[in-house]
Amino acid sequence: MSRWNDKLLETTRDYMKSCFGLILALTTSVVCAQTPDSLTVEQAIVQVVDNHPLVRQAAQSVEASLAHLQQKRSAYYPTSDVDLTYTRLDPVGEIAFPGLGSFQMYPEDNYDEHISLHQTVYDFGRTSASVEVNEWNVKSGEKRVDLIKTDLAFQTVQTFYAILFLRQNIEVKDREIDALNEHLSITQKKAQAGTATDFDVLTTQVRIAAEKNRRADIENMLQKQESVFRRLAQLSPNAVITIRGSFEVQQVTLNPDSLLSVAKDDRIEILQAHDQEQMAEADEKLSSIGDRPELRVGLEYGLKNGFFPDLDVWRGNWVAAIDAKIPIFNGFKTENEKEESHAKYLAALEQSRNIERQVQMEVQQAVSDMQTSVQKIETSTLEVQQAEQALSMANIRYSSGVITNLDLIDAQTSLAEAQLSHLDALYKYVISTYTLRKAVGENFIPKH
Repeated sequence: MSRWNDKLLETTRDYMKSCFGLILALTTSVVCAQTPDSLTVEQAIVQVVDNHPLVRQAAQSVEASLAHLQQKRSAYYPTSDVDLTYTRLDPVGEIAFPGLGSFQMYPEDNYDEHISLHQTVYDFGRTSASVEVNEWNVKSGEKRVDLIKTDLAFQTVQTFYAILFLRQNIEVKDREIDALNEHLSITQKKAQAGTATDFDVLTTQVRIAAEKNRRADIENMLQKQESVFRRLAQLSPNAVITIRGSFEVQQVTLNPDSLLSVAKDDRIEILQAHDQEQMAEADEKLSSIGDRPELRVGLEYGLKNGFFPDLDVWRGNWVAAIDAKIPIFNGFKTENEKEESHAKYLAALEQSRNIERQVQMEVQQAVSDMQTSVQKIETSTLEVQQAEQALSMANIRYSSGVITNLDLIDAQTSLAEAQLSHLDALYKYVISTYTLRKAVGENFIPKH
């Protein structure tokens, strides 16, 4: 019996050392196995941002907006056309003069070739206002691309660290199950020798089965997160995910007022909302001058036949014109457009205010989450230390016959749960850090 107790003591101590070593590693840096092809979180972000269809789709939308802007700018330039016309007339009208014969009024075959040039001279700023609307639309589209990249980067961070977290959870469970199996082996030998009961064996087996079920749940969550990562990174469904990273705890100064000030200046959603305001204001200006006059000039030069008296001879000819278009009544269209654009402008202002309030709330929540995570790390560290001491005491008392097998298993389980709690606090701290960086508008997409 003494030999079995010594074996149990040695097994338990080994278990404690392995748990303590893992906890110490987690406190500083929880690192996955590194391979030459493994991805860091920065590399994962780059891979997702460079390959995701949403980014390419948004970029193409910007290209379309730029092309539309160039269409509006074309109104600054003159337009020119070449017109070629052939007309066959039959019968041909004739005029008869006594003693002189008859004369054709026009030829049977009529040709007209001319080039025209037209230029808008003045339209009361209609073209410039239209260009301004589309310029703000392009700027808003560019910020939308940045916003999509930021959202994808944050999703990548969440998935990346979730995979690390769940893999470490599985390692903890594997260590716990191994220790329980060692304990089961010793308990079975003691039961055969009559120093333990079948109840002790059954209790240990039940605990092993329960921990295996928990491990299976964690494995299922891990597979789901890996599937999300494959979708983000545009990997094949069966691609092996090899990543490396750490849960690093760094001291961060949390000043909500200064963080809110930074967020108002840098948060993409706020900047995009301001672009939408400017675009709505320009559109309101455009609709207010929709019924203003427009002055155009035109010049045409060409060759044609049909000039008297030599109807078949081609002759040069030109036309110059000034065209003034003065709207009088358009069915209240302009007034309705003014009301529509003004309502859109007011809506854009409210949208900006709403986004600013939303950003303020996100910053405050991120700061609160950071503070809570720091407290949990401190608490869970102490909890691990206490659980280690409790397991050490339980092992000694069990070897002395003071406590039961179930009490010792409970002490081992408490240490594993404390370890998982500490790991969870580290994981949430890292996620809170990125959440705060995103909330204040920091660009954490690596440059490449």
